[in-house]
Amino acid sequence: MHEGAILICGVGGLGCIWADAAHRNCVDLADLLLIDADEESFRGSPQAHCLHLDAVGDGNGAAALPALAAHRLAEGLSSMSALLDKAELVVVMAGLGGGTGSGAASELARIARSRNCLVISIAGLPFAEQPLRSAIAQAALPALENNSNVCIRVSMERLAWYARARDTDWREGSGWIQDLIEGLVTTLAKVGKLNLDLMDLRTVVNHPGEATLIVGTGPVTNPKEIVEIARLSPLSNTDVSGARGCLIQVEGGPDMTLSHLNELTELFVSNLHSDCQVILGARSSDEMVGRLRLVAVVSGL
Repeated sequence: MHEGAILICGVGGLGCIWADAAHRNCVDLADLLLIDADEESFRGSPQAHCLHLDAVGDGNGAAALPALAAHRLAEGLSSMSALLDKAELVVVMAGLGGGTGSGAASELARIARSRNCLVISIAGLPFAEQPLRSAIAQAALPALENNSNVCIRVSMERLAWYARARDTDWREGSGWIQDLIEGLVTTLAKVGKLNLDLMDLRTVVNHPGEATLIVGTGPVTNPKEIVEIARLSPLSNTDVSGARGCLIQVEGGPDMTLSHLNELTELFVSNLHSDCQVILGARSSDEMVGRLRLVAVVSGL
């Protein structure tokens, strides 16, 4: 893929944190765009392209008004048109429930798709004890899903549980967001033993129905554990057992064998629809010695 073909975007405070953390693992493979009404979200991200939505200059953000955030984005995005012109895959990350993420994320996805980009969005859904934010999130979610090729719903409650289990910070995605994005980006941007490209990804996500993306990482000696970790991903009410399309990328170290690859993929595919279309890729990297990572896009749900 050419330089600038992958664009990672963070929208709103939480989206910017997720995007910045994910981009650190693939700096040379993707561009980073951060969008928020609060300039604090841009601090500590020197490599990011930043779009400040505070049109009135008061630093008060979008005041939980999604329509205001969408309007400001549409007005300001022309300054970032060069990034979108180069992009083929746009990954949009946002926590829903506030003004900026709930309004600007779906507008960004719409604009990117209008330019023929493939759009994958990651939407963080608020905790149950946040009724106002939950109501705003539920109102915003349909537009984001409609404007995305794939919309991954992430439950904050499950993400927090996942973070406790891994002793990580849920606000930074508990390590799961980083694994997910690094796996997706390296799948498409690096040459592997069995190569996958954007056309393969488009083929899978074009199956009728919903689609999502999951990741699992574990020891090379225990493929069953990796599949189980993937199933426990912090997604919101997502059952992939009936999937009719699946793109799988397996990444391992030089110690990864064909037997490891076959066992891992067979374990995962056995839970999908019997007529599921499966596209398989694999790559080896020295950083993955002793470990395997499964990245799967499943569709037709």
